[in-house]
Formats: sequence, C-alpha cells, structure tokens
Amino acid sequence: MRVLIGEVRLFIEVFGQEWVFDGSTFQRRPVLIGLHGGPGLDGSKLRHQLAPLADVAQVVVPDQRGHGRSDRGSVETWNLPTWAADVKNLTDALDVEQPVVLGFSFGAGVAAQYASGFATHPRGLILVSTSARPPTSPEVIERFRELGGDEAAEIHRRDIEAPGEETAAEWARLCFPLLSRRKDEDPFLAGLEAWRFENQSLDVNLHHGSEAKETDLLSALRSVRSPTLILIGEHDPLIPTSHANELCDAIPEDLASLELVPDAAHDVFSDNPAYSYSRIREFLADLR
Repeated sequence: MRVLIGEVRLFIEVFGQEWVFDGSTFQRRPVLIGLHGGPGLDGSKLRHQLAPLADVAQVVVPDQRGHGRSDRGSVETWNLPTWAADVKNLTDALDVEQPVVLGFSFGAGVAAQYASGFATHPRGLILVSTSARPPTSPEVIERFRELGGDEAAEIHRRDIEAPGEETAAEWARLCFPLLSRRKDEDPFLAGLEAWRFENQSLDVNLHHGSEAKETDLLSALRSVRSPTLILIGEHDPLIPTSHANELCDAIPEDLASLELVPDAAHDVFSDNPAYSYSRIREFLADLR
C-alpha cells in the first residue's frame, strides 16, 4: 500500500498486529519502523529480515522517498533531513504513537537524524551496521587489512584512489565477500539481492554520495533522548570498532548500549540472525 505524506506517497508493507487479543483482553505491541539500507535500494530485503519479529511487534517497512515503489520526490529532497522528516510524517499519517525506529546501514543514519530532530517522538531507537561519521580511507583500508589481509587492503586502496572497471572487478572478487560471514548462500536472499540491484535508483545513490562523505552525526546524536540499541558486526570491514564505540558514546545519559554481534560482518541479520533477533526482542521487552 501507499501512504500520502505531504507531496509524496511512500510504499509500505506491514507485518503483525499492534493490538493482540490474548483470550481475555487486548495487549498492545510496539510498532517497529524499519528503514532500509542504500541509498539506492528498496526495502525488500529488510522486510524479509524483519518479518520474524512480527510475533513481538507490528513491523512497518517503507521504501524511502526516491526508492523502490515510493514516489521519487524532487532531487533536492534526497537528503537526511527530508528522509528523517518523512519518518515522522509517516508515523503521524498512520497514527502511530511513539514508534521504535530501526535503521540498517544508510537507514540507520536516517533513523539517527530523525531521533535527534524529533527527540521526544520515538519510544526507542535501533541502529544497525552504521557509524556516526564515515571512517577515513586509511581507517577502512586498515580494517580490510585486518579482516582480509594485505591483498584486500591494497585492492580497496586502489579502488578508492583510481576506481575503474578493473578495480571494481577485483573489489567484487576479494573485498565484497568480506561484507558477510555466511558460508552457505541463501538462494532466496540471493535472488532478492539480484532484483534489488537491477531495480535500484542509482541516481539517488550518486546524488547522496557527496553528502554522505561529509555526514557527521556526532553532534546530532547528543540530542537523542530515547533508549538506543546499537548492533555492529564484530567483523564488519566498513566500521572500525573505534567508530562503533564513538557512536555509542555520542548518545547521552547512558541511553545507548552497544552489541558487537559475534561471527557477523556488515549484514548481521544474515550472518547471525539468532543473536541479532534475540537482542532486539530483549530490547523491545525492556521498552514495554
């Protein structure tokens, strides 16, 4: 379905119930808003990954403005403040009070921007596979060296300094596999990833790329007033451990807790779903 918020319609899918009858009375579950990664990808994969939480929350996953089946909006609205405002406007349109907002990777940046700009609105915040600011090129090169050896670090360095078809192919061969620890490929997810890649909005990705390199949410995160769970794969090549700690420390009043997901890289839901889901379930239970 599509929901009109201002001048755009956002495509959403919903899993589970907010109000559940237990035989004698109605119990209210939290509403979990899931924000997909990217930019330039839709919410298909995140919907698949968050659907198992529909037994403890009502899960709502939109395609963000400019992505997937949602309206594109104008180019000048493809930025974090607008995407964050869309979260607030979407929950208002759905009459959702105090949602729990989960963001994955790029979506976590949107979630952090939303939670800082509308500090009293969310009941809770879950930031997955993200950092408050982009690591520097030397930091990421060394992270690839730590996890993949000298050859992976050298290929990543070349792809940064002189990108081209050859470096892209080498990066895909040696560096891309480091984004996941999963040994046996899930055929369903593989098909879903291929569809997402073919249908991604590359112009959104290219437009936001320059902004993303300059994004620094450290000061904004000091405005967060919601309990926050941070999930980072302990083997994520894109996020040095120091950046995970920095993200956690930026949120005031001991509201944030950091979980390094064992045996997981960037996609913690695919690499270690049992651990990731259990921590989210505990977090939602504590909020209640």
